[in-house]
Amino acid sequence: MFKYTDRPFQSANDLLKIYRAAYEKSKYFRDADDKLLAYNEVIDYCSHSKQCQLDDSIKRNQILFWTYNSIGDIFLEKNHKHMDAHNYLYAVEYYQNALEFTKNISDKHHVLEKISHIYGELQDEQGWRKTHEQMALIQDDDMKRQAFTELANNTDDLKLQAKYLEHALNFVTHENVSVFEKCKNTLTICARLLDIYSYAKDKKNYARILELQKKTLELLD
Repeated sequence: MFKYTDRPFQSANDLLKIYRAAYEKSKYFRDADDKLLAYNEVIDYCSHSKQCQLDDSIKRNQILFWTYNSIGDIFLEKNHKHMDAHNYLYAVEYYQNALEFTKNISDKHHVLEKISHIYGELQDEQGWRKTHEQMALIQDDDMKRQAFTELANNTDDLKLQAKYLEHALNFVTHENVSVFEKCKNTLTICARLLDIYSYAKDKKNYARILELQKKTLELLD
């Protein structure tokens, strides 16, 4: 019997044909497991072809992103019908695999939002936090100050607050705002960090942030 894995890989177009076949099959299948088998044909084909594994073309990576993302969606949908934490965990696994095959910020953000939702449902605070850290890191530099500030606002852990605020501080100058606004944002972050480092009796970091605060105030004079 002919198998996709018997077909030699010539280009990403071969993989695209298999993906399209899997996509069409999944539209007509009602059973989630049948849909999973259809999309797994794409993964199996590439995993059994050294040429496909070595291919790092945009098209090949995009197809694998679609495939892993679709499988994650199926596990997520499967869990809506039959509540089982394992479905959530499988969904996260495939979503994480999907992230490896795309550099598109919008695609990454969309997938990370789904992972964040799953961790929220599982009440996995650490997973939720790490996912939001990833979401902050993929933002454009002019948005990272705000993203990390929001992360700091969403935790009571002072060490984490300091970590996120330090990240926010690194990206203040990247924002497309006036020098006055940059100084204002710097001073706001410095005030919070000084409170944290004072409470933690961290003299070294307290002195460093205090010096930054003084220099920033001088710029406003």
